[in-house]
Amino acid sequence: MIGFGGIQHAATAQQYQATHGSSYAGVSGIFNNPASIGNSLHRWDLQLFSAQTAFYTNTLYARTLNVSNLGANKQYVTNGFQDRRLDQNADMSLLSAMYRINKKHAVAIAFRGKFYQHIQTNAFHFQDSASSLQSFFKLNRNTPFLQGRSEHSGWGELNLSYAGAIAETENSRLTVGASLQISKSLGGGYTRVNGAKFREDINGTDTSYTAYSGIGEYAYSSNIDVLQQFGITGNSVRDFVKQSRTSLGISAGLEYIVYNEESYKDNRLSEGRPYSYKIGFSLMDIGAQRYTNSEYTGRFTRDNDDVSDSRIANIMRNVNITREFKDSMTALFDSVQTLPASFRIANPARAILNVDKWMGGSFFINAQLIIHLNSRNSATKLNTNEMGFITVTPRWETLNWGVFLPMQLTRDGQFWTGLAFKAGPLIAGIHNIGIVKQWSLLNGGGYIMLNLHPFRKKINKTRLDCFE
Repeated sequence: MIGFGGIQHAATAQQYQATHGSSYAGVSGIFNNPASIGNSLHRWDLQLFSAQTAFYTNTLYARTLNVSNLGANKQYVTNGFQDRRLDQNADMSLLSAMYRINKKHAVAIAFRGKFYQHIQTNAFHFQDSASSLQSFFKLNRNTPFLQGRSEHSGWGELNLSYAGAIAETENSRLTVGASLQISKSLGGGYTRVNGAKFREDINGTDTSYTAYSGIGEYAYSSNIDVLQQFGITGNSVRDFVKQSRTSLGISAGLEYIVYNEESYKDNRLSEGRPYSYKIGFSLMDIGAQRYTNSEYTGRFTRDNDDVSDSRIANIMRNVNITREFKDSMTALFDSVQTLPASFRIANPARAILNVDKWMGGSFFINAQLIIHLNSRNSATKLNTNEMGFITVTPRWETLNWGVFLPMQLTRDGQFWTGLAFKAGPLIAGIHNIGIVKQWSLLNGGGYIMLNLHPFRKKINKTRLDCFE
């Protein structure tokens, strides 16, 4: 988890751009704005499965995802002198559901797993030909110091959502909604490397490298020790979940719709009643995951006490588990400090402004702005973050079919053009078409979801579909 350069590793979710602002989004709408289910065109919606992942990096090439390339003599990591970054997020949902109780009120329940990883370093030299610690030190003999950080947070989450219309006129409607998020903090950790310095010693034809200062710190949740000690068995998995801490979070939002006509108020939630525009605002994922710290963690300091590259390599050679890793770090550093008994990693809190405009027929344009409420570079706080910033998504969408073309400016200044399709219960999309280029970096990702809902325009067939 810790190493020279201290790469910082994280994940972002909620990247289902095809569903943002759509009145057909169903239960998946609560992950962008809980108020949206109050204006769903579906009376009920059952999501059997959804999964999404997104990557941003300036270091890894996309060919790393091609299993057939593994072992081939190809380059996977960028060479040269540069800072390094990798952000990744993923989520998966099973058996989530939404139901509109009547024309003004709706509820939803959703089960999700969410995973965030972030890695960030200062600039250092790397060559894929470097095969040893000594060769790495040689490449970086003129680098002032090595420094970096990482965070990882993963949890299972139960969302309980409600939305209700609080104000209506003949041509407008205001809906509010909220989600209570009850989570199990399944696994988390972080690393820090600060001011790691070494020097080159030349003695005739013999060249060696000596590390003489630096601070390293790492922590991870103690439930991971259960799996390390006993492997993955039925009992160990139960203990792993039992030792995971419970946390609470909240998301809330509002949605304002202006309709084209001033009549047919009773039909405004039917497919034949288009709106002129829809404005949504939400605060998402307010809260944090809490983890109990493992006993095999710590903060390690070396201050002007020399240790050779060969000794470092020998001590670290046979490290396989975290207990052995801590023993090795204790042998390499001058002092060891015990970390606090627990730590917290903030959820990816953000404010979202979403505007959806009907263009006529089945054509819409959606625009979304994300304001991130967590710092990515805090030296004292542990945070997870999303990747999005500004997204514009033209779409053609009906009850059963859809084509979506999201164009996204990410938080890191990347411009991604994506593509998604809807065919009946299936929605599938890719975040960045450019990832398929031969030498593209691993920037993008994709998503897929399978939803069941009424697939005919005339849906009032059963008691489920009828308002009382």
